[in-house]
Amino acid sequence: MFKKSILPLRNLVYSTLSLILCLYLSWHVLFSVDFFYGFWHDNIGIAETIAETGPQNRYRSGFEDTDRAQRIAIFQQICQAVTQQGHGLQDIYYSPKANVKIPLLHHAEIVHLQDVSNLITLTQKLEPYMLALWLGLVTLFMIRSWPLPSYKQLLAVNSVLLGGVAIAVISVGWVEVFYAAHRWIFPDDHQWFFFYQESLMSMMMKAPDLFLYIGISMGLLAAAFFGLIHAGLHFIQKKMAAS
Repeated sequence: MFKKSILPLRNLVYSTLSLILCLYLSWHVLFSVDFFYGFWHDNIGIAETIAETGPQNRYRSGFEDTDRAQRIAIFQQICQAVTQQGHGLQDIYYSPKANVKIPLLHHAEIVHLQDVSNLITLTQKLEPYMLALWLGLVTLFMIRSWPLPSYKQLLAVNSVLLGGVAIAVISVGWVEVFYAAHRWIFPDDHQWFFFYQESLMSMMMKAPDLFLYIGISMGLLAAAFFGLIHAGLHFIQKKMAAS
């Protein structure tokens, strides 16, 4: 009776740790290619947004005169800075014409990106512990010959989480879910919402649209990693049982 009751919990822990591991993997892969910013720049209206709202910016001028390559380089600098405790945020410049360098970010943007960096730093610190827990659990599955959950069982143990996310997105929309997460995560007295006319950062990312596409990319890549790793573990377990 006890073994039957512990099985769903064991499968849930395995599924959760595996998903977290796969999200870390997908983050690293996407980070290495700048989250495909160049592709999104060309295909979700970022270039058009910059051309339209760039001249309306209240704090900076000329960003609409930058080219695609410079924008990709700036996005890469932002990504590097937020993964390095925020170092270098004040040193990001753009050049609308030769021999002109203008700071990209104003104070409120730097404060927000520092908050983002603090969150990323925390997740980076947790990563080795998550990996150790996953490796420990997988080792137990192999040593004790616990059967790995089927895909049907994985879906069953995650149905509440998947259903909750789906209901939230359908009922209030993904934008409101995105904003609610910001209100919950970041300090109340720190600005995190910026109109395009007051933030080159938000404008060049077409926030929050870009983050939807990055999130979908991360989710799909994580699911692919999950399937490959789970199938690989099944294969290893069968080989161990046959030997």
